[in-house]
Amino acid sequence: PLAGGQVNKRNTPQMIGSLLTASAGAASLWLGLTGQAATPVLVDRAQAAFDTVAQTYPALNATVMVDGEIAWEAEGGLSRDAADGVTASYNVYSVAKMLTALAYVRLAETTGLDLETPVLEIDPDLPVHYDGVSLRDLLDHRAGVRHYTSREDWISFSDRRCVTPADALDHFIDAPLIAPPEGEIAYSTYGYVLLSHLLVLLTGADSFDAAMQSVLGDTYLARRDAADAEKAANWVDPGDGPELIEGLSAECKFGAGGLLASSRELAAMGAALAAGEMVDLNVWSDLPGPWAGYAESADLHYAAHSGGSPGGRSFLLVYVEPQISVALTGNADSENLQTLSIELADLFAGFDNETREE
Repeated sequence: PLAGGQVNKRNTPQMIGSLLTASAGAASLWLGLTGQAATPVLVDRAQAAFDTVAQTYPALNATVMVDGEIAWEAEGGLSRDAADGVTASYNVYSVAKMLTALAYVRLAETTGLDLETPVLEIDPDLPVHYDGVSLRDLLDHRAGVRHYTSREDWISFSDRRCVTPADALDHFIDAPLIAPPEGEIAYSTYGYVLLSHLLVLLTGADSFDAAMQSVLGDTYLARRDAADAEKAANWVDPGDGPELIEGLSAECKFGAGGLLASSRELAAMGAALAAGEMVDLNVWSDLPGPWAGYAESADLHYAAHSGGSPGGRSFLLVYVEPQISVALTGNADSENLQTLSIELADLFAGFDNETREE
């Protein structure tokens, strides 16, 4: 149902993408399907699709949930170690943006926050050129906040160490805003770093994780990255072949790409979204950002977001009506995971090939 490019955005700069090729074996871990019948053919097709992509990762994990329960999982990759697995923490990178947007929607539902609120009303100390910029402008990637300008800019920001989002602002906040043309977006990680800062102010929390937990409660299962975080190893290809990188941290990205989660945790958050536990599903058509949509041919509401940078790649895909949540986590910026996510979601939703082509 998502064929035709309805979700077709790679959320990491192509200039810093790395291609890691390897041979891999993978195995299904657990199966207890409550929705679509767990036939051997279904399991074999899911495993075959997963194995093909796992060949390009040192470690790749998949969790599929149906009606809030784990339906199928798989682990694969050539260079797995004890820190890898469906319960291990991985950098989910820009999938964090989807979670941050959901926190703002939830905050609007529970407190009456107007997403059209000018950001200068929340933080008057922001530069004057943010006059007229609203929360929704930032959420929709229409504020004109700059994105990474080069590989060096990405590295410089990754080398920073932050405790709160406020610690990251001086890296970009004084740059002029360049709003996109009408009807278009200007994708910006830094815009969501600013949203992370504003969320802390709005909630009065002492950390970004505390802010997210205060808004999303027990449905928030991620945590922020840190240089000493317990997580899967990050693999990066600097040009001479893949190698392990110690101390790689996206901590200063916070809700823009600085969170850690396992595939099980990502899938559980997606399941909570599909069940209406995160936000009111009746407001789906008005959700901010480009990550939620409706496939008319299948009468299907969905949400999807990719995440990827050197050291990791992830994908979260949610089908609301059949209550399907698919989460993938890997520890290198290898093959885009969108196609695999859609194939797994379609399989467990019971969509046939004809429906998929529509």
